Amino acid sequence: MKLLIFALSLGFVALSQTANTAFPVKAVLVKGNNLVKAEQIVAAAGILPGTSVKPADMDAAMQKLLACGYFDRVSYRYEPREQGYAIEWDVTEVTVFYPIAFEDIPAKAAEAKAILAKLDPLFGEKIPATQEVLKRYEEALNNKWNVTVPEDRIRGALAADDKGNLVALFRPRRVLPSVYQVDFVGNQLLRSEELRPVLSAAATGVIYKESDFRDILDIKIRPMYEARGRLKVSFPEILTEKAPENLGLNIKVKVVEGEEFALGEIRLEGESGRTEDWLRIGGFRQGVTANMGEVDEGRRKMELAVKRNGFLDAKVIAKRTLNEERKTVDMDMTIVAGQKYSFDKLDIKGLDLISEPEVRKMWGMKKGAAFNPDYPDFFLNKLREDGIFDNLGDTKSVADVDRENRLVQVTLIFKGAPPKTEDKAKRPGLPF
Repeated sequence: MKLLIFALSLGFVALSQTANTAFPVKAVLVKGNNLVKAEQIVAAAGILPGTSVKPADMDAAMQKLLACGYFDRVSYRYEPREQGYAIEWDVTEVTVFYPIAFEDIPAKAAEAKAILAKLDPLFGEKIPATQEVLKRYEEALNNKWNVTVPEDRIRGALAADDKGNLVALFRPRRVLPSVYQVDFVGNQLLRSEELRPVLSAAATGVIYKESDFRDILDIKIRPMYEARGRLKVSFPEILTEKAPENLGLNIKVKVVEGEEFALGEIRLEGESGRTEDWLRIGGFRQGVTANMGEVDEGRRKMELAVKRNGFLDAKVIAKRTLNEERKTVDMDMTIVAGQKYSFDKLDIKGLDLISEPEVRKMWGMKKGAAFNPDYPDFFLNKLREDGIFDNLGDTKSVADVDRENRLVQVTLIFKGAPPKTEDKAKRPGLPF
């Protein structure tokens, strides 16, 4: 007689013909899985082809899968096949899986992953952040490394990584100290009194991690040196000690300032004009101390000049090459213009039937001309400077860019100025 069993995650298992009769398993199938592989689910359930099981064994396997924290729902059924039975698992996985990450653990991440993979057949690069999973993995890592000190015990929790993405993070329970005070040693060109306020403003109160702290140094302190030609400045050592006043850290940064570099050659690629013209636009000062802030500003000016000719997606890519012998830095500037955009249509909002045609006559950009992104605001400022309207308030321009057809539609928005308390009468020119 055909033997069937159906099991639901919240239901009751229907009894088979003989509850204590074992039956041979010929095949195990899985459906409903997405991130977890079928073979992982079969291994986690513990019922493999070639074994003999009783209905009670199936129920226990189902409860095991439900309790593991990877599934919201588990059911099974089995049917006759080749002098035995085929079992089919039907699962619904937890909705969201997260990348697993480790921080300040006693071993490398690869070793921790190997420990968890040996513990749990369901383990992968992404895991659910359910309490069942996090607790099971916490215990496995703490037991493996015999962590007994309470603040050192590893805890798993959902957290944000350096890029703001959520991860299942395993790290010690102890609270990481924050930056209390910063100072510098080895610096001569720039005094500590100049460096300290800049770094303190960015780092004080921030949880201390050396990699993050070095990022702050690169963002805040390195440009101060590169503006003075010290292009090989380095921070080889960061010393930390507990602040006596609180639980924070006092930090000293060792600085190796390096030698001064001058701005050397400026080489251009992709330009459609004379090199000296582009050098003039960028305002580059060759032969003097390399100020990389000014160099980047020059690169930006070049980029804007290309965009004013209708190339709205233009980029100027700068690459530096240090010449150690001459102590110069050469710059390769590559101009990537992209596609050209044209002006298509002008809309005007906020003007009456008399004022609007007059403004249209003043508008100088013709349909089909290369679109200059600076022109709309220049036009509005010119109207204000020339006193065309007596009570002109806020104005703004909106450019609607059709990237598929490379066309730009401009909308000019006019508003009247708030009435003055001494003269609330409206003046002609705007419909306010």
